Amino acid sequence: MRLFTIGRSEEGRDIVLLAIADEQGIRDLDRLKAATAALADPRKTDPDAAERIIAGARPIYYFNAALHSDETGSTETMLELAYRLAVSEQPMMRRIRENVVVLINPVSNPDGRDKQVEWFYRFLKGKTDRATLPRQAPPYWSRYAMVDINRDAIQLTHETTKAVQRMFFDWHPQVVHDLHESVALLITWNGTGPINDNIDPVSYDERLEMSFHEVTTLTGFGMPGVWTWNFGDDFAHVFLDSIGLNHNSMGRGYETFGNGTAETLEQMSYPDETSREWYRPEPPPAGPFRWSARDNVNYMETAALAALDMTAQQSKSLLRNFYRKGLESWRKGTTEAPFAFLIPEDQGDPRRVAQLVALLMAQGIEVQRASTTLSIKEGTFAAGTYVVRLDQPYRNYAVDLLSAKFFPKDAGEPYDDISWELPANYHLTAVASADPAVREAALAPLTERPHPAGRIAGQGAVYVLKDTGQEGLFEARFRLSRFKLEIAEQPFSAGARDYPRGSWIVPAQPGLDAALAAAASDLGLDFQRLDAAPRAATHAAPVPRLGVWVPWADTDSNGWVRYALDQRHIPYTYVRDEDVRRGNLRARFDVLLYGHVDLELAEQIEGIPKAWGPMPFKKTQLTPSHGTPAESDDITGGVGYAGLAEIQRFVDQGGLLITLGNGSMLALEGGLVRGVRRESGGVPRSAAGGGSDAAAASVFTETRSPGSHLRVTFVQPESPIAYGYSAHTHVFRENYAIYATPRRWLRMAYCTTCLDGPFDPSSVVMTWGDSDGQPLVVSGQVWGADGLIGHPAIFDMPVGKGRVVAFNFNPLHRDLNRGDQRMLWNAILNWQALLGRH
Repeated sequence: MRLFTIGRSEEGRDIVLLAIADEQGIRDLDRLKAATAALADPRKTDPDAAERIIAGARPIYYFNAALHSDETGSTETMLELAYRLAVSEQPMMRRIRENVVVLINPVSNPDGRDKQVEWFYRFLKGKTDRATLPRQAPPYWSRYAMVDINRDAIQLTHETTKAVQRMFFDWHPQVVHDLHESVALLITWNGTGPINDNIDPVSYDERLEMSFHEVTTLTGFGMPGVWTWNFGDDFAHVFLDSIGLNHNSMGRGYETFGNGTAETLEQMSYPDETSREWYRPEPPPAGPFRWSARDNVNYMETAALAALDMTAQQSKSLLRNFYRKGLESWRKGTTEAPFAFLIPEDQGDPRRVAQLVALLMAQGIEVQRASTTLSIKEGTFAAGTYVVRLDQPYRNYAVDLLSAKFFPKDAGEPYDDISWELPANYHLTAVASADPAVREAALAPLTERPHPAGRIAGQGAVYVLKDTGQEGLFEARFRLSRFKLEIAEQPFSAGARDYPRGSWIVPAQPGLDAALAAAASDLGLDFQRLDAAPRAATHAAPVPRLGVWVPWADTDSNGWVRYALDQRHIPYTYVRDEDVRRGNLRARFDVLLYGHVDLELAEQIEGIPKAWGPMPFKKTQLTPSHGTPAESDDITGGVGYAGLAEIQRFVDQGGLLITLGNGSMLALEGGLVRGVRRESGGVPRSAAGGGSDAAAASVFTETRSPGSHLRVTFVQPESPIAYGYSAHTHVFRENYAIYATPRRWLRMAYCTTCLDGPFDPSSVVMTWGDSDGQPLVVSGQVWGADGLIGHPAIFDMPVGKGRVVAFNFNPLHRDLNRGDQRMLWNAILNWQALLGRH
């Protein structure tokens, strides 16, 4: 056994990896790693060489534990498994040691593990009545994410994900196996479809074969409730195990019936999980049963040993399949269109283009750059165009990331997002080329991430910046916070150039030259110098005092808000529920941002049940990991109705409240604004894992858009929120509630003169659908499109002296939809102008 460190968490804890094999395998680790690396690239290893390598190689099987911190059994399982694999002389254990390299990450999210263990001893130890248990998880696991840490395989934002990605490209394991808890008693992941066509079919075959081996083995031991297949859909591969599946390995997972506590509890299976089916030959008990941490370990460890023994007995087949998947992916790139994707550099925001390219490179996808002008069937592309040639081992994943998705309408409920297309997320174009001549073009491989530098041209003391949709304007404004600048409200011309709305005019000021030059270079922004300020209608853009309200009841979704701001070095104040209740918000903030939350309206107000309080989350001698990134003497009670009144007072007194996604339910339905009626839908949730009741309002409504890119129209293109966008664009939308166009008033009683007032669209900035008639769906799918088209997507509503800007989508969804973010940044930067609108 050897121990490696593969990363460090956001809070500085080591993320470690155990490598287990027999003595010969441990001595040969470097050679065995080199073997799987050679098999991963068929361009360097021909089939005959691959067979010679396979003869002396071993498959590498990686287990990932404790990603979700309240799913506690996997760490206990893996530590016991490691001990048994290392010391047992049973024939099966020896067979595994001699034929497999087993990698174990026992605590992939160490920040959350420490918090969860301390939470157990503080609140759960000794409590065995499930009906009266308090909250079973702390409000934070990692610095930013809770459940969504398992939705990061594309973005690679969290340190845990980065560590596993580094592990993959260091070891090239044939299996990446993530361990979770949710349903009775053990399910080994396989989806019901539709499957993703960009995953090699052999990967699905391998996974099914191994899963049924586990079902057969455990059922044969007399262990009920072991099943497969009926979990998720296998369409979106955005989870941690997908790091393997998207790179020609096998991605696997377990769900066991964890308790969320180390105590033994009386449990019940969900009713739809107790029937005998072809995929569940011996269902779990239909009535109450006792379930312990030991039961959890027994199920997970027995299944893991069955999988490892099968791997040991079919070691050469797994290695051969791993090689062949890379070989077929590469061959497709030489024989099937598309042969390449071309990503022009000049798409309004070179820095966002560079970010997309950098993400592809981080995924192991090779990117090159045109050395000269490139002419192919699809058109002429300038020198500097980024080119993703598809004759490479990860061709399938490149196609998956760069192509639109279309989920079948006749399929069942999607498990997660059904569009993850990067060009749609980044509001960029990637041109698929069916011209094989692209492989003959003069291209230079990229060896490091591109970093486009901005420049300053011309002479004079006044600077102007043309708004072409650059996302970096947001960070630039805060970097230049001590300087005054004006933002154009109408197009203007200066120095023989045309400038659209949103362009900057920065007058001469002491110290400006050096600060602006640094910001331009770092953020890829081009400024033009002029002798005098152009004549244009403008408004001032002072930097706001920004507060970010993070309710204790759901810190996960708002973690992405904090992550986005932190990455851009934006100063803000973390606002807790108790800070809202304390009041005096307008004296502290100009803008209060409330992100998407997975909460019903009452839960947004009332928060974690007071019956569980007081429930402190703070650093003490017994809970040294608690209290980060925020602390509280009592996380229960939410803002309450007194806090809601303080938010109302903040807006009435001239503050700007911005709400995102389901957070807009608080503003639109909680009484902060009037005249808006919900037409359908609810909190966007999945029905998986026993969540059908909670998800019913959004899943079973006629109109739904589960994680798709949809077209929208700015009906007020002059609004500051629209700066940098064309009137027709698209955004990413989940199954949010659908709201009607506001009315002057809503029905107040049943009388002829008390009915709904006339429509008042003056506060609608953006609507769903393309007013020119283009299809609603860019990527993904929508059901009941007529129930969404024409409905508000962004509200900008006056309330007292202030305003409420409510987004009917989340522009900060998991740091994926980068092209949508500028709308939110516009609202924050132009807060004063929005408050002054009539």
